[in-house]
Amino acid sequence: MPDFKPFPDMTYAKSLRKATLLCLFLSISINLFAQKLPGKQEGSLRAPDKVKIDGKGTEWTLKAFNKATDVFYTIANDKDNLYLIVKAEYEGTIRKIISSGLTFSVNASGKKWNENTVSVTYPVLNLKTRPFINYKDKPTASGIDSFVLANNRRFNLQSKFIRTAGIQQVDTLVSVYNGDGIRAAAAFDKDMSYVYELAISLNHIKQALTPDGKLFYRVTLNAIGMDDMPGVDITRNASGAIQSITINKSAGLRNATGMNADTDFSDEYVLVK
Repeated sequence: MPDFKPFPDMTYAKSLRKATLLCLFLSISINLFAQKLPGKQEGSLRAPDKVKIDGKGTEWTLKAFNKATDVFYTIANDKDNLYLIVKAEYEGTIRKIISSGLTFSVNASGKKWNENTVSVTYPVLNLKTRPFINYKDKPTASGIDSFVLANNRRFNLQSKFIRTAGIQQVDTLVSVYNGDGIRAAAAFDKDMSYVYELAISLNHIKQALTPDGKLFYRVTLNAIGMDDMPGVDITRNASGAIQSITINKSAGLRNATGMNADTDFSDEYVLVK
């Protein structure tokens, strides 16, 4: 009879313990980093010399962490464009952005909306085009690249449109490949954080500037659709009609209480000359 071993695979147990400790360390590191950043960006920032709107964000340094929306962000400009870079690390926040889009709006008054407000929303997805993003089956380090690549392929295949408002001579719905001076892209990084990049031509926001080059901005995470609400499983028929709704109260995600309402933050920004 073979010897009885209460822990037949100590190597696996040690690996699991190390992986758990690593995740805990990374979570603590992320939280400490967020705590060191202000809730809103302090001052203006000149954009890097070479900016590529590709959803990678490797050329940027994040300047603030907003607790109301759970996102890191940076706003900057150069002589041609105004830029917004956002990074979301929590699943609930990412679901909210993908479900209903992130809206970046600017005007010269500081009001939430007026006749001079310019806004851009990305991504623009609906129930039929919204891609499946796999958050739950994240593999070990050896398989993470293909896992992230698969999620990015599904997302990029569907996220082809940008919604605009208040921009003269530009359609309210444009392709991400437009030639209208509005660029947007997003992608998941190796940690499955969601990185969002947006560039708007300064020509489009002239009416949103004060005489001294100041603007008031607002970043809004739009209310999530019911189909993407954490803990809510909805079954629909081929026509889209709801057949059943199942609510799992134990499946709540971070900041879930704010997912069915718009959450935003705002501040002022002065263009760098």
